[in-house]
Amino acid sequence: MVSRDFFRFNTTNTISASTDDEAILDEAVAWCDRSELLFSRVDPASELFRLNRAEGRPTDVDPELATFIETALSYCERADGLFDVTMGSATQRWDFKQQVIPAREDMAAALRHVDYRGVSVEGTTVTLRDPQACIDLGGIAKGYIADGILALLRERGVEHALVNLGGNVAVMGGKPDGTPWRVGIRKPLPSSALPLLDSFATVSVRDGSVVTSGVYERAFERDGTLYHHILDPRTGFPAQTDLLSATLVARTSLDADGLSTALIIMGADRALAFVEADPALEAVFVTTDGDVLATSGIGDAVPFELLG
Repeated sequence: MVSRDFFRFNTTNTISASTDDEAILDEAVAWCDRSELLFSRVDPASELFRLNRAEGRPTDVDPELATFIETALSYCERADGLFDVTMGSATQRWDFKQQVIPAREDMAAALRHVDYRGVSVEGTTVTLRDPQACIDLGGIAKGYIADGILALLRERGVEHALVNLGGNVAVMGGKPDGTPWRVGIRKPLPSSALPLLDSFATVSVRDGSVVTSGVYERAFERDGTLYHHILDPRTGFPAQTDLLSATLVARTSLDADGLSTALIIMGADRALAFVEADPALEAVFVTTDGDVLATSGIGDAVPFELLG
């Protein structure tokens, strides 16, 4: 196995693959660079930035971006709008680093431009029917990119690999020794409060993805209220939920990434029911009371082990 650590998407990433050809890893990193030029909301050189500045005009974009937007819209529908790719007008009013909280009236104005149903894709032409709408793919792009890296490695003859895009983990082929990959589920505390690899549980996966969303990262407290980055599309403010974290285990990283945030917003009961209804998904939840909940198949199809 050879590994490559690199910084993209505002986070540290790792690719490990059963190859001695460093050029393959170069290709994987280049795929990430290309993805940023397609999907970044803030990079003026990106295709998405150009689309968001089109003021509602039908815009011909890179075919890959058009296809991905169409795919992302299907996840919005699947999550009943609790995941919405047009949240850009709302998310850009928050600054969690500088602890900027938008005014209620400003957020109400922003929410008038949030509705994924106002986006249409016809071939390579994308139209935002609301000229002030803004697409933000940050809640799903890493899943798509992780799947793309694994596909590239597979095409190059790699049989075993692990991709970790800032905690968004996708694996294939198991480990070279024949055992499954063991992916840790981090304790629901900020990165600054615990070692990077401090986990409370692990799941064993041979081929698939493990993605965790939580209210503890990119968060700050003000006057006794926790403000976290998981925004409810219905309010534009941090979701009021009884979940600290939701870890989704799926065959594809796109599924795991595209649905994990919505599960947080759903809350424990609805999230459990949602995942149980889909045989392709398993999940582990941590509630605000400190309870750990797991779906019925987690210890069978996806072995699950509590640590300590």
